[in-house]
This record gives sequence, C-alpha cells and structure tokens, in this order.
Amino acid sequence: MKKFKTLRDLLNYFRWNPEEDLGEVMIEFIDRPKGIRTIKGDSIKDIGHKFIYLEDDTPLPLHRITRVVYKGETWWVKKG
Repeated sequence: MKKFKTLRDLLNYFRWNPEEDLGEVMIEFIDRPKGIRTIKGDSIKDIGHKFIYLEDDTPLPLHRITRVVYKGETWWVKKG
C-alpha cells in the first residue's frame, strides 16, 4: 500500500491510475442527519480542493469522509 499526504491525493490516485479501479473504492462518510453512509468510488464525478462532487452534482466535503476501503482493505481512516 502506498502512502499519500492527503485524502485528496489518495482519491486522485485511484481516479487517474490506470492500474487501479475507482469502482472498487468504498467511501464511508458522515451524512447529517442520517449518520454513516457508504458510496462507491465510481459515483465520483470530480475531486476538488475541499469537496468531492458526485455524479448527481452533490458536493461532499472531504472533512466528512471517515474511511476509504479498496478491495476490502482499509487505505485511509480519519484520525480522531
């Protein structure tokens, strides 16, 4: 597993690396008021500086992401 400086760098790695499959990425995030939800990486339309934008143009703040899993392996977990 590679190391990345930021969550954004990790997501861009899966998005742009032809050897990886963004569809295999699962992203856990806090959805207020519903609680913890999970989306697949292939629902990401764009990765901005502070948000990811989903296919339906919904912005998801990066600070709400709690965990990133790739092919069943946790690659990133929010500290705290």
